Amino acid sequence: MGKPRQKTLVLAVGVVVAIMFIASCEEEQNLTDTKLATKKSRLVAVENMQLKKQIEQQERMHANAMKKQKELLNKCLQDKKALEEVSAQTVRNLMDDVLANIIEENAKLQKENEALKAQIEQLEKEFEELKKRVPSEAI
Repeated sequence: MGKPRQKTLVLAVGVVVAIMFIASCEEEQNLTDTKLATKKSRLVAVENMQLKKQIEQQERMHANAMKKQKELLNKCLQDKKALEEVSAQTVRNLMDDVLANIIEENAKLQKENEALKAQIEQLEKEFEELKKRVPSEAI
């Protein structure tokens, strides 16, 4: 009976050692999994920080581009306004010149018309006087 008991004892000790070994492996595996998870979370955190920096950089670039576009738009609007003012002044000057020429020409034509009317009136008077001098039969 000593031997089967001994075998049972050895077997029980072997089972206990195996269980301890398995538990130890599981614990080590859990530690390894935890270390991997920690490393992974650190890598994700680093990647997130890099992505945030990239986003901030892109936002700054976008803001600068928008600022430049707004400045360019304002400059274009100012140039447009200046061109409109120059154009309007040019039109006014041309109209003044053309209008002045027309007024001057109109005044000349009015004087000429008055002179022609006076000449017609003078000729009509002369014709009337001729009619009076010449007998009506000769005309």
